[in-house]
Amino acid sequence: MAGGRNINNNILKPIRSFIDWLFALLYKRTAAYSLQTILNKYSHSLARPMQDLDRFARLAPYLLWKSMRLKSASFLVLDRESKQYIVRAGNGAAGALVGKTIAADSAIIRELLSNFKEINREELDIRSEALAELNELEADLVIPSISESEYFNQPTLLAALVLGRKMSDESFSKQDIDFLETLANQSAISIEYAFILEELKRNQAQIVRSEKLAALGTTTAGIAHELKNPLTYLWTVSQALADSWDNPSFKESVVRLLPSEVERMKLIIEGLSDYSKQHELRLEPTDLIPVLDKTLALLAYEIKRNNIVIIKHYPADNRAVALADKDRLVQVFMNIIGNAIQAIGAKGGDVSLTVRVENNEVRVSITDSGPGIPPEVLAKIFEPFFTTKESGTGLGLPITKRLIDEHHGSLYIDSHLGKGSTFTICLPTA
Repeated sequence: MAGGRNINNNILKPIRSFIDWLFALLYKRTAAYSLQTILNKYSHSLARPMQDLDRFARLAPYLLWKSMRLKSASFLVLDRESKQYIVRAGNGAAGALVGKTIAADSAIIRELLSNFKEINREELDIRSEALAELNELEADLVIPSISESEYFNQPTLLAALVLGRKMSDESFSKQDIDFLETLANQSAISIEYAFILEELKRNQAQIVRSEKLAALGTTTAGIAHELKNPLTYLWTVSQALADSWDNPSFKESVVRLLPSEVERMKLIIEGLSDYSKQHELRLEPTDLIPVLDKTLALLAYEIKRNNIVIIKHYPADNRAVALADKDRLVQVFMNIIGNAIQAIGAKGGDVSLTVRVENNEVRVSITDSGPGIPPEVLAKIFEPFFTTKESGTGLGLPITKRLIDEHHGSLYIDSHLGKGSTFTICLPTA
């Protein structure tokens, strides 16, 4: 019997070895196919340039967590202002880590920057500082995305894929790591692109704010003057109120003049508030008539000082509702009406405001009786920093056009030398 068992074992052993070899081969092919599937299916999404870094940060760990069947996956991204790394997205056990910060001098970051390669839990010494940090991040493997672009002046760790253990409890193979490194290298291009766009957006917001402050600086004295007049009237009335209220002519004068003076102050203060606000674009049904009137209130001093006659052609019902952000439109109208006043100059003239509602859009035409714009200037009028004014920034009209583009509207200019210019703003109706 013992001899029979030995014979059977001798016969079965090669068969078992063959089955084990075949299973291993099939498993490897399956794993390779799985990785190739991920690469084919997701590499385009992960490697293509994206404007939204948050979207990319959510997409990358989710796809790997789902496709590789991981217990957790998260994405560390450099915050250039704080010089820390932030978990911007996480899945599985790492979902609770979103918002967690990792210092730039932490063991994991130091390791990634010194070696420019992955950190694998299985290769770490049990006493390693990085091991404790991996535990905090629910991670077995960290794959860096490093940029060597001149934009960052030096090799920079932009982000890292932080991956937990597989559901099967198997280790990450060399094939897995090679695949993930390829993906991380491809992703670095997309991450860098998103970084640059985020910085441009921040700079753009600062430029817009600087231009608004510059424009506001030129009208501050006028705004103060325009507020001083009604305030002086209110102070005078308040002083005379106790002694003169029973006087019929005094009472009639107050009833007639007080509402208009208060309304004038209200327009100026609301216009100033709308103009100064900084927030994300909010498109909502907005009546453009009050927005224009607020703008005129802000420019009232300049209008008087330059002997400008404002001619209004508003709809019969005095309403023109567009899908717009009233705060941004005050800036648009300030720029265009302010330019019209400057074009006319101290000799005086007319500025006509014509508002029409037609073909599912609201059209605001601002026409001045100035000298017109020469063709060579008209061709460059929306170029940033191009200006014909001695103290101009050359940003007013480029910013105006960008604001109108953000409203999904359009801006047209019709100008004739010696006859003046018309700027027409078209916005979609609400």
